Amino acid sequence: MSRDLRSRHQFQGITRSLQRAWIKGAGLTDADLDRPLVAVVNTYQDFSPENAHLRRVADAVKAGIYRAGGTPCEFNAFHVTDSETFASEGMRYVLPSRDVVADLIELMVQGHRFDAMVLLPSGDKVVPGMVMAAARLDLPSVLLYGGPTPVGRWRGRKVFLETVYDGVGEVLRGSLSRADLAGMEDAHFPGPGACDTATSGNTAGLYTEALGLALPGTGTLAAGSNAQLRAAQATGIEIMRLVAEDVRPSRLLTAAAFENAMRVGMAVGGSTNMVLHMIAMAREAGVEVSFETWDRLSRDTPTLVKLAPSGPWGVTELGEAGGVPAVMKALGPLLQREARSVAGLTIGEIADAATILDSTCIHTLASPVEAEGSLSILRGTLAPGGAVVKVSGVARAMWEVTLTARVFEAEEEAIDALRTDQIGPGTCIVIRNEGTKGGPGMREMLGATSALIGAGLGESCALVTDGRFSGATHGPAIGYVTPEAARGGPIALVEDGDAIAIDLNGRRLDLLVPVDALERRRAAYVAPAPRVSRGYLKFYADHVAPASEGAVMPRF
Repeated sequence: MSRDLRSRHQFQGITRSLQRAWIKGAGLTDADLDRPLVAVVNTYQDFSPENAHLRRVADAVKAGIYRAGGTPCEFNAFHVTDSETFASEGMRYVLPSRDVVADLIELMVQGHRFDAMVLLPSGDKVVPGMVMAAARLDLPSVLLYGGPTPVGRWRGRKVFLETVYDGVGEVLRGSLSRADLAGMEDAHFPGPGACDTATSGNTAGLYTEALGLALPGTGTLAAGSNAQLRAAQATGIEIMRLVAEDVRPSRLLTAAAFENAMRVGMAVGGSTNMVLHMIAMAREAGVEVSFETWDRLSRDTPTLVKLAPSGPWGVTELGEAGGVPAVMKALGPLLQREARSVAGLTIGEIADAATILDSTCIHTLASPVEAEGSLSILRGTLAPGGAVVKVSGVARAMWEVTLTARVFEAEEEAIDALRTDQIGPGTCIVIRNEGTKGGPGMREMLGATSALIGAGLGESCALVTDGRFSGATHGPAIGYVTPEAARGGPIALVEDGDAIAIDLNGRRLDLLVPVDALERRRAAYVAPAPRVSRGYLKFYADHVAPASEGAVMPRF
């Protein structure tokens, strides 16, 4: 073991006597301080199912660290829980929490001079936040995702997050009883973990494995399972090898690694949120990722797995079929094989050792589910800076349509209109002033998309917004419209009755209004008053970058 450890400078020598006295006050010994100090960054909290089991996982990680010659030092980060804040003011705080998580870890790890980190996230903003911290600090790091729960079942029906949310609309239409909806609520979570669908959190668990920051196969392990606890011990042991060999994220988080992560994310029909986060994580790693990168890769990355909500498969079922290693094997020549993993293997070696155990779940390049990836970047007069759509969730009837705009200034207004039958077929629901700056906080619009699907309009209406979408979103939903309304984008000028053309084949999103008419509207436009005037959201709105730049805060 290298003797040149940061923690030694913090706690060794006669001049550091007080510092030793202080840490000994927490129960550590001189022998503990002679070992590398490893931060175990947990996101346990007792009111979110995806985090509720992480005390046991952290204990297993710490056991592995201690067995392998290190001293674990646990502290907690936090997770602002998306699914408990949908369609509320609380959702405005979710995306901003990502960068705060990265900052919190930097402050704790740098302040206490830890030698390495094991990161235990569960939740779709905390995962990229932790990856951003790993890239920024460049200390030996391993991530273990908190994991999904196996899919719930109610009266023979698989129950995913979107099943419950869409069920609200079904109850209002009279096609589902309140008793059945309550039954689905209770059956949704068989145990702890994120719901077993391609939510943004579960998507993050998959792409961090493909990035090489997690041990192979860990991204699909059921939360709190014996297999996950064994993987937690292995993770604790592995971090000590990385410390001994001085393996840092800068050796792993290369352009090739990010390409692998993006291809895996698209191949399984992952959340549109990975577009936003990949740009932010890559920036911390010094790698260029943009909307253009996503557009280029999506054109030749086929969809090989149809995870829910776009298909029938749960994330744990993907794990049973071979998991991320099997998906990488199926990607074949599209994989950047030279990229490396914390396991000490190349990504190519991990793929070669994998087996596709269920070919009905994981398809091959020769017989893909779809010829292109699950995400597309659209451009046009309504989105000159780009917009994102999860094409795998859009019915073919909606791939090339012209619809009539109905404009809303907030998600709640659109939900009310949908649930009171004020929206008819052929409508393009436009929700604006929900971007990074205008929201502020760029809320997920799952409430609106679920109301759309629940109203039976999924194949005759579309939703376009400068907000974003949850991984549980399905249907014709186009988000991340750039520039957003609050930054002067054309979406601010849309009026009820305007024609909006959607062409997913041509990757276009156009506002069919003459230029001179738009200029007159711009001259008369009065921006709405900011929603917040103090606190963190005010600071965030004043400084956050656009969605096309990863919604990052200035840290450079």
